[in-house]
Amino acid sequence: MDFCQNYPLPDWNSGFEPRTTLVSQLPYEEYTGPMEQPASDSNNYRLIRLPNNLVVMCVQDVGAKTSAAALSVNVGSNMDPVELQGLAHLLEHMLPRGTERFPDVDEYQSYISHHTGNCNASTNFSRTRFYFGIPSDAFEGALDRFASFLVSPLFSRDCVDHELSTVDSEFKGFLNSDSWRLQHLESKLSDQNHPHSKFMPGNMDSLQQSAKDHGLDLQEELIKFYNKYYSSDIMKLIVCGNHALDQLVEWTVSKFSAIKSKGDNVQRDLGHPVSAEFLGKAIYYETVDDKGVMIMRFPIPSVSAMYRSYPFYYINHFIAHKGPGSITSYLKRQAWATGMVVSTNFGKDDGFCEFSITIK
Repeated sequence: MDFCQNYPLPDWNSGFEPRTTLVSQLPYEEYTGPMEQPASDSNNYRLIRLPNNLVVMCVQDVGAKTSAAALSVNVGSNMDPVELQGLAHLLEHMLPRGTERFPDVDEYQSYISHHTGNCNASTNFSRTRFYFGIPSDAFEGALDRFASFLVSPLFSRDCVDHELSTVDSEFKGFLNSDSWRLQHLESKLSDQNHPHSKFMPGNMDSLQQSAKDHGLDLQEELIKFYNKYYSSDIMKLIVCGNHALDQLVEWTVSKFSAIKSKGDNVQRDLGHPVSAEFLGKAIYYETVDDKGVMIMRFPIPSVSAMYRSYPFYYINHFIAHKGPGSITSYLKRQAWATGMVVSTNFGKDDGFCEFSITIK
């Protein structure tokens, strides 16, 4: 095997055949090509594509008592306007807070909590994710509310102020997190013309105050951001439960086909945020706790097309090996470290990766 061979990434266009749902006779497409599945996996799968180009994996787990759904959209802080950094994160907070069909701002959260479920969301550089889990008998109602905030969010002005305070509180909580402080330091040490340098979490200064300074209405800017970037073409959805696959497909097609298709507007091939001028430097920073750490980071090109062989897995394994004669065992024997972590940031759409060695 050529460990550095590039393989074509899924195009999500081939192998789909037209279908209609059994009850409502709604159109969709089903993938009819081969799917790899371990012999030990007893779940049933159906990969479908909705008329709006949203690709969905439906999973039937017959023995599951809890059903779940997760949606990822290829939009994150990389799309934040320079004058409103943290806008993608604020939008993540805003979407579930009232919709045309369910105008109560607490409807989604209240429904999930009332049925002893859980829900959450997250935003990073290039992704925003929403997900929930709930007892299976309440799954359809949760899917209704979940799909609704992706189709027709209200963007109440009162909610903007409330969620802005929540985002600011999260930021203040990060101040005592060494991992977040390091992440922010890295963004400041990268190319300031690269989206990676943006202030991902946002706070009152980067959002509310900056909007005032630039004569912008934050509510209007949230709506513009949603209308421009939240396209079904760059979303992927998974629904999983003990329901029959035909039922999962019926719910999915009927509830999520209304998400608007706006084209594929993902930024790709951005170049690496760590250019030559930022290499070969030692940076010292003060941690919150009293634990010392040394991190060596190496920028590398994207290895997403090597997903079948993943060559850096072997490099990670050899360097992080803990047996006799290993680097880790030597460092421990000298009382210079308690452990070592080797990892590769395996980016897909970001266009860059990073290989890192952390010694604790």
